[in-house]
Amino acid sequence: MRRYLNLFIAETLKNIAEMRRYLFDTASAVVIFYIIFLAMFFGLKGLAGGSITGNTLDQMIIGYILWTFAMTSFQSTSYKIYEESQRGTLEQLYLCSLGMEWSLIFRLILDFVFSFFFSSVILVVTMLTTGRWLSIDIPYVFGILLLSLPALWGIGLAFGSLSMVFKKTTAFMQIITFGLIGAVALNGYPLNLCSFIPFTAGATTIRMSITGSGTFPFSWYVFMATVSIIYLLAGVSIFKIFEKQARKRNLLNQY
Repeated sequence: MRRYLNLFIAETLKNIAEMRRYLFDTASAVVIFYIIFLAMFFGLKGLAGGSITGNTLDQMIIGYILWTFAMTSFQSTSYKIYEESQRGTLEQLYLCSLGMEWSLIFRLILDFVFSFFFSSVILVVTMLTTGRWLSIDIPYVFGILLLSLPALWGIGLAFGSLSMVFKKTTAFMQIITFGLIGAVALNGYPLNLCSFIPFTAGATTIRMSITGSGTFPFSWYVFMATVSIIYLLAGVSIFKIFEKQARKRNLLNQY
């Protein structure tokens, strides 16, 4: 148990050190996301003739925040593996006595906390800008994210594992990043084909709960958890396949 705690502390300190060292990049990300929102907000306002209805504005704010959260969650696995491959430190992670898997798990936990904080900052700034304040049940939203985000972690693992073999996969991962817009925008409730898309059911649940436009039975939460687990297990399986290929071809220490 002590070894797991030491690894978690080490990953936490590493995360904090990188955020401090690259503080400009962290702050720039907040500014860029805010600028993107401003472009969307004033663009929609111009198309609507200078006025936006309350419901439309609520949907836009919620949808945008969910997209930023989905994107950072996907990148927390896919881009982390890619960055380690670029730096030439991927092989060093396998020297950890607990294995690379636990290092990735702890990074996921830390990135989830950071993403929640990051998205909360963006949410407050967007509400200040629009003057539209949403009533949000934080514990409920947090719980739905825990149920639905593992699907994106699985997808991130699958696509991140490609970089272990093919090394440079940024163009492909960027396509997936923008594809998450569709996953957030689609309606996953009641149960339909869109409900099986990663994170769509969770995004729909959060959106409907905040706008007060729906209630959900217990079976719906079981469904979300089941879909997430399936995608996560599939992602882990694909990761193992490409990891085996990278080891076999001695590609872990190459870029």
